[in-house]
Amino acid sequence: MSKDISRCLLFNLWNELIQGKTKTWKVLTLILGIAFGLRFFLILSPEVIHNDGTEYVRHAQQILSGDWSGGKSPPLYPSLIALVQMITQDYEMAGIWVSVIFGTLIVLPIFYLGRAIFDEKVGFLSALFATVHPSLNISSGSVLTESTYHFLLATSVLFSWYAFHKGQFHYILLFSLFTTFAYLTRPEAIGLLFIFSVWVLLINPTMEKRAWTKKIGIILIAIISFLVFSSPYLIQIRKDTGKWGISKKATVSIGSLSGEEEAPSLETLRKKKGITLSSLIKHPLPVLGKIGTGIFGSLYRFLQAYNPILFFLAVIGWVFLFKRESLYSWKGNVFLLAHLIFYFGFVYSFFFITRRYTSQMVSISIPWGAFGFLGLMEWLHRRWGEKIPLKKFSVLLILFILIGLFIQGRVIHTREHRFIEREAGMWMKEHLPMGARVMCQFPQEPFYAELPWVGMPQGSYEEILRVARDRKVQYLVVDEKIEKDSPGFLEKLKKEDLVPIRDFKTGDKRVTIFEIIYPNGM
Repeated sequence: MSKDISRCLLFNLWNELIQGKTKTWKVLTLILGIAFGLRFFLILSPEVIHNDGTEYVRHAQQILSGDWSGGKSPPLYPSLIALVQMITQDYEMAGIWVSVIFGTLIVLPIFYLGRAIFDEKVGFLSALFATVHPSLNISSGSVLTESTYHFLLATSVLFSWYAFHKGQFHYILLFSLFTTFAYLTRPEAIGLLFIFSVWVLLINPTMEKRAWTKKIGIILIAIISFLVFSSPYLIQIRKDTGKWGISKKATVSIGSLSGEEEAPSLETLRKKKGITLSSLIKHPLPVLGKIGTGIFGSLYRFLQAYNPILFFLAVIGWVFLFKRESLYSWKGNVFLLAHLIFYFGFVYSFFFITRRYTSQMVSISIPWGAFGFLGLMEWLHRRWGEKIPLKKFSVLLILFILIGLFIQGRVIHTREHRFIEREAGMWMKEHLPMGARVMCQFPQEPFYAELPWVGMPQGSYEEILRVARDRKVQYLVVDEKIEKDSPGFLEKLKKEDLVPIRDFKTGDKRVTIFEIIYPNGM
């Protein structure tokens, strides 16, 4: 009975959406409620914190102590953790709440982006897809910048389109403001300013031929506003590093034009965190090669993050665009595509390409999948509308896609194998002395134990023990991969060096805690 009722409600809602009878705010409120409900379970059953998450928490703790310059990461996400921690009294839970809030709100810019580029029906379906999309849903339960950045990037692109299309001052200001917020979350967001400037300079909006003076004025307002909003952080980077840069991890400099600079290899371009403009000018071939291979590598990782079903629908959407070029904004679609080309070719190509980074483009790509779905349903209606109850069929197909996306996130993105690390850390918190230094490969166990972490060096048993004693470490934590990372470790283990005090085992995962013995005392 309940299934029939829920299916009837969904059918009636979908029917009203198609006919335009339901008010926008009512539907958005319902979709926001669904998005929050799905993400609330991530709060009730939190995953084990990521390596980066421990750094964000450490930075948040420094901010609350009055030190705004101590962390290597951009300050916005740690600042939000510090703010919410005042309510939750728990840093990890504060980070999850920040991600849940922005992971819920992501449906708003995706809806308005779909409506601006296509129409309101595409906007609503895009928002519905966003509620369960694995890259947007699962990251909402992590102490990572992903959810916050997904929201800020999509909002920045939305206001970027409004600013370009309408040229109004308040839209330009909002674009600069949200681009600043995105930049203060992840430094690569500064590229949004570059895309906007090039687009405004070279392209005219529909039904308007802009004078060059107006184009330059729009660009200057956007750049100056961004510099004003981000100036405290930029000045702090200058103080901390002694040079201007976009973050403490990555810098862009002019470099030397004297001819002494060597051509960068592809491996160097992949690993280096600073890019010298002179090397790009003087030695373009390695750069172009890296861009070419990087685009294909990024596209492959993006397809993994985007979902095969949505990609198939997006391809159909582009096919329909070619057939209906007068109905929808071609410039709007190419505007979105320009962001993918820029980041795939000119940003991700120079760093290690992973699904985590290419997933940043998922939010602004969802409207293509929604448009493809609606176009497919319209095509089926024209061909077999009298033979098939297409309204009910479309509802069932949407349910199938939503459930498929949701299940994919639960199956592929699970981190249950990490639970043993939290279990070990909580035991250490209860049984080890306060302030004891712990050495292990990753920081999860010391994080949950609330003890100082010392990273384990790569090397032999003797090297690990020597570094641990030099750094006054009292406990050593190893997992089942110790023999792979340090061959012969267990064979060389001696009671006069290490004494096992607790062993945890779950399936093929194992964590062992050793007390380090000092021959002459510490």
